[in-house]
Amino acid sequence: MTAYLRHPLTVVWAVLTAVTVASWLTARDGGQAHHINATVTLVVLLIAAVKTQLVIWHFMEVRQAPAWLKVTTNGWLVVVFGLLLGFYFAAL
Repeated sequence: MTAYLRHPLTVVWAVLTAVTVASWLTARDGGQAHHINATVTLVVLLIAAVKTQLVIWHFMEVRQAPAWLKVTTNGWLVVVFGLLLGFYFAAL
């Protein structure tokens, strides 16, 4: 039983769960009555980017993939995160 608890995927899953709860708490307590709060949005998007990176590296096993795939997935994440932030701040 303890072998399952020490397995890297179990640890990553626990981190993803904790980060999801942190993201929810940040978004829930961050704004009042649907007011736009750029700090809360930035924090939630950063948490989402970290979660995405963890899923890509551990559950899709990209961390053991060739270098070109690591660079491609990291680049994709940076581009998507940048576009989301750009669209958000352009709409303010």
